[in-house]
Amino acid sequence: MTEGPNMSDSKYVHPSDPGVDPPIENERELLNEIVSLIHGVQSQNFSMHRHGFRGTHVKTQGIVKGELTINQYLPDELAHGICSPENQKINGGKKPVVLRFANEPSFLQDDREPGPRGCGMKVFDVVGDFLDPMGEKTHTQDMTFNNAPLLELTDLPTTVEIFRIREANFRKPENIKYQLMKRTDVLTQMAPAMLPNHHFVGYTMYSQSAYRWGPNLVAKYALFPTGTLQEELAKKNKIDKNSDPEQHSIWLREFFQQYDATYDLRIQLCENLKDQPVEKTNYEWDEKKYPFQTVASLLFPKGQDCFDSARRTFWEDRMKLNVWYGLKDQQPLGSVNRLRKTVYQEAQKFRDKLNNSESLYISSIDQFP
Repeated sequence: MTEGPNMSDSKYVHPSDPGVDPPIENERELLNEIVSLIHGVQSQNFSMHRHGFRGTHVKTQGIVKGELTINQYLPDELAHGICSPENQKINGGKKPVVLRFANEPSFLQDDREPGPRGCGMKVFDVVGDFLDPMGEKTHTQDMTFNNAPLLELTDLPTTVEIFRIREANFRKPENIKYQLMKRTDVLTQMAPAMLPNHHFVGYTMYSQSAYRWGPNLVAKYALFPTGTLQEELAKKNKIDKNSDPEQHSIWLREFFQQYDATYDLRIQLCENLKDQPVEKTNYEWDEKKYPFQTVASLLFPKGQDCFDSARRTFWEDRMKLNVWYGLKDQQPLGSVNRLRKTVYQEAQKFRDKLNNSESLYISSIDQFP
């Protein structure tokens, strides 16, 4: 497959297709409101804990260092972004990474409560054209994942509606579900509570939203666990009412002291916007009809304390993670991702203000504890 004009005849959807990134009515007003709501959540967290947190994914469960290895001899449609030929040439296609496991909600959730779990990953030593000057400076690519293939927030207008509910009921999160039950999309909004609550290393982690994959393709990506023990732990280690409120971090700490974790990074290319909508993130792209394809592998070696205090506080208080600082060939798509561009920046500034600290642009894994 070529990257020239013939791509218009390709079976794949092009990022310039009008259905990929449509404008949203009153987008600026909605963005301003979501920033205000996120600041409200951060302020309430501060009033309870005397510490400034992120707007979402507040509770760290573990942080690990590892290495991403790009598969060699990728076909043209897969050799993009961090897996481009230029990136394959650097250090044999091996790149340092650091990854954080976290609960998704905006409050310090009890691990016994079901709900979405997430990962944020920073890839180092990346080359290419970047979306932001800071990407040019740090040569890093940030990637985010959750353990559901779809995102119930759907689009920018729906996200604002849901965060109005979350912010208004922050002190009584048990009331949120009663508010959601009044909505016409109640099944979608309640779906995260149905997710399995088992050992973190056994989750498949999805990007949920879509991104450019090179100049001419649209894709979602995911981390698929490949270790036999990881699969076994997902089946055996279930969290229930008798588990510890901090069970996830306990299990992760025990695991990484003794075992490696391995994953495949896989790409799912967009071929049909009717089946694979970009703007509406509450639709799952059928993995059987549009299969994921492996582009790289990841190894997080044993023998590290993933809940080390220095490592945890460095990420929580000093680390900048923003998918909009990365490569142009991995540009985020859709209104939910445009929201992230603004919200991540403003939430980070507000967090710094609350903590009287300064977040950093990390350019080397050696800067990380």
